[in-house]
Amino acid sequence: MSVATGTTSRRFRRRQVFGAVAIVLALALAASALVVSSLGGSASTTVRPAVPFVSGVGAPENVATEAADAGAAELGTTDYEIQAGALFVSPTGDNDADGSLESPLRTIKAALARVSAGGMIVLRAGEYHEAFTIAEGTPVTVQSYPGEVVWLDGSEVVEGWQADGEQPGDAEYDGELWSVPWGTVFDSSPTYERGAPDNTEQYWNFVTAGHPLAAHPDQLWLDDAPLTQVGSRDEVTASSFFHDESAGVLYLGENPSGHTVRASTLQRALSIRAEGSTIRGIGIRRFAPSVPDFGAVTVERPGVTIENVVITESATTGLFITAANTTIRQVTVTESGMIGVAANYADNLLIDGLKASGNNTEWFNRAPVAGGLKLTRSRTVEIRNSDFSDNNATALWFDQSCRDLTITGNTFVGNAGHGLFLEISARALVADNYLADNGIFGMKINDTSSVEIRDNVVVGSRNAIAVLQDNRLKSDENEAGHDERYLDDAEMTWVGTDVSIIGNTLVGSSEALLWIEDYSRTRSARDFGITVDNNLYVRATELEPRILIAWPTNAIGVTPFSSLADFARCTGQEQTGLEHLGGRVIER
Repeated sequence: MSVATGTTSRRFRRRQVFGAVAIVLALALAASALVVSSLGGSASTTVRPAVPFVSGVGAPENVATEAADAGAAELGTTDYEIQAGALFVSPTGDNDADGSLESPLRTIKAALARVSAGGMIVLRAGEYHEAFTIAEGTPVTVQSYPGEVVWLDGSEVVEGWQADGEQPGDAEYDGELWSVPWGTVFDSSPTYERGAPDNTEQYWNFVTAGHPLAAHPDQLWLDDAPLTQVGSRDEVTASSFFHDESAGVLYLGENPSGHTVRASTLQRALSIRAEGSTIRGIGIRRFAPSVPDFGAVTVERPGVTIENVVITESATTGLFITAANTTIRQVTVTESGMIGVAANYADNLLIDGLKASGNNTEWFNRAPVAGGLKLTRSRTVEIRNSDFSDNNATALWFDQSCRDLTITGNTFVGNAGHGLFLEISARALVADNYLADNGIFGMKINDTSSVEIRDNVVVGSRNAIAVLQDNRLKSDENEAGHDERYLDDAEMTWVGTDVSIIGNTLVGSSEALLWIEDYSRTRSARDFGITVDNNLYVRATELEPRILIAWPTNAIGVTPFSSLADFARCTGQEQTGLEHLGGRVIER
């Protein structure tokens, strides 16, 4: 295979346990492994990493259990060179100044109005409450001054609160309501089409009945602690707020005296519309983009670089990319209301050292868009050395005819959905990744062809790896998911063929370690063209999980195999694989 290189909540936290099987295995494997020399002799106990390792079988020993260097450098620690003629900006500056180091401007917008194409804007320490656009034709570098902390902040301090009377209808709450006039109203469209209703197809609506205010971008903080938005005055408690848009009033259930209350008042922080621009060394927080605003930061022209940037507490999406040749390097995107990063038509995209964690705080539906990072209609994408953790949905999702994908050296831990999801796409290399404690599948390959899965460690999920096919056909012109630029691409089949699963370590799933199935009931494993070999399967006991491998020996359904020996004998696959029971791994 050829592969190119009711309420909203902001308190989602990773689940703290794997599930009984994974706990037993993880603890035992982290502590020790029994090593038996291939030359014989007595056994000795050797400290092992927190993943199982057997020489020559499964993933190599050096697969990291975390992307240790993922994410932006701590704000205030970067030291970028300042080019001659750079313009300087400071919150204490003056827009009538000359923009020199000694006489800085006060706003970024003022600097953008003066900067020449290819120029640089240097931000001095402090907080900037403004939103701006880097205009087409004027590529620019925007960066922090060496050693200084810079924030773009979309929120403002809210003052003028008045006691509003006793809270009615809540026997558990005996405090008072506090209110303030509030005229900021955001668009709450639930989809990418402004003003359109939510999707009606079952399971594919953006907003769920359990969290009906998810698409409302209102955000409020009490002493930096996020508050939950509720739908009526009667529901307000000490940890929540209500925005009565018709009356123009904010209600708070905690006496704000002696506290700082902040609310988002700006939607999009930054729109990059100049090819070749660079943003580095800054933080971006508390902006309130609506779903159809696409993101707090949007990359809309090719050749943009974003480096050592923190994007946090965005109401829906943190970063949106819709241009080719983008580089995302050492970026942190956390606590986004819907999804950390989204990309569409983002060809030749390099993501290196991204940390996308704790996203979907508003509990949007896991589909069609939520979680850590989702890419659609993008080609030649490389994602490496990145950390996708604790997202309240799928961690990393490729969909709608993505092609030529390289996913290496990443960690996917504690996500509520799948760890990695490849859907109706083609040509992918998935290697040297660590996936653990993901809520559904560790790795799901759905209607995707030419996939090489090797040297990965997958621990504690419903199925460690699943390769699945459904009824969708690329030949159906009415089926969503086409990339209209390449409708005649013969390799974009949406049929899961030529999939190799080689040299992986699969540990302690609750249903099966490997599951292969064609839901359309038209193809067997032979039709899939799947190769499975040299993998290490680790189970606590012969019944945990009960199924080792589910395999479509014919097109009618799947055959469950409870032992690797039976599977190898019946299918001819896994001639060099190894099954191991219990918490110790024996080296051959």
